[in-house]
Amino acid sequence: MRFHVIFSLLAITISSVSASPAAFESLDSLDVYSRPNSRSEIWSQLLPGETVTLEVITASGWLGFEPGVAQAANTCSFRYRWLPPDSSVATDSLTVIWAPKLDVSYAMTQMDTPVYPDQDTTSTPLAIIPSNSAAAIIGITATWFKVDLYDSPLEEDVQGWILSEAVSIN
Repeated sequence: MRFHVIFSLLAITISSVSASPAAFESLDSLDVYSRPNSRSEIWSQLLPGETVTLEVITASGWLGFEPGVAQAANTCSFRYRWLPPDSSVATDSLTVIWAPKLDVSYAMTQMDTPVYPDQDTTSTPLAIIPSNSAAAIIGITATWFKVDLYDSPLEEDVQGWILSEAVSIN
């Protein structure tokens, strides 16, 4: 798999302090994945000559871009579609983001969401999952999800309960 790098003048002139997107053109047919993992569901395919604007990269090198079509209520890294790592791609301008695991369901937050020690909103929250974030779901009741914040962008050693009505699932 090969990419041809196309930098826009705008991307070149942006300060080096902030990350900026970069356009890449596929020279070969290339599978696009729903999650940054080659065992993930194939979402689509780039054909030779098609371009995407890469915006983010995972620690393991997966390249993320906005798909340009509505993706329900997907937030954080779930809103991106993923291309496999490629050593020929210049990634210095991309922001490194958290990557969800393949076989895990996540609660995606649309607003700041308190994590309670028990299924009780009157208890003092253990943590807050910020809006547009996520956490691994490790338990389910009728109206609550038990979440693990270590498997989330927060990477905190906290497990607790959130109201299921406050989030969407991916």
